[in-house]
Amino acid sequence: MKNHLIAMSIFSVGICFLIGSLLLSNSFREEKTNTKKESQHELLTISELADYLGITVEEVQTLTEVEEGLGVTSSYIPHIKMEKTNYYPKRAIDKWLLDTELTVVP
Repeated sequence: MKNHLIAMSIFSVGICFLIGSLLLSNSFREEKTNTKKESQHELLTISELADYLGITVEEVQTLTEVEEGLGVTSSYIPHIKMEKTNYYPKRAIDKWLLDTELTVVP
């Protein structure tokens, strides 16, 4: 009777160990796929860029569309315009932040 109880205890501990190992391996796998999805998202919308930089959407628009006169506009911030929507490449934004010195925008 005692030997039977010890065998059942060892079997139960083994099953619990196996289930715990499977749960941990699945959580590590999900973590890796989530980081890959985030790094693949390279173009930011204006609201995503505002959140990324910690400024308002209006401030991003001010940096994106700078009037130079005679209907000519330029931009402080790198962007891509598709139809009427601006998209901001994350790598270009990071490089721009590193290369930009103090800039005063009126």
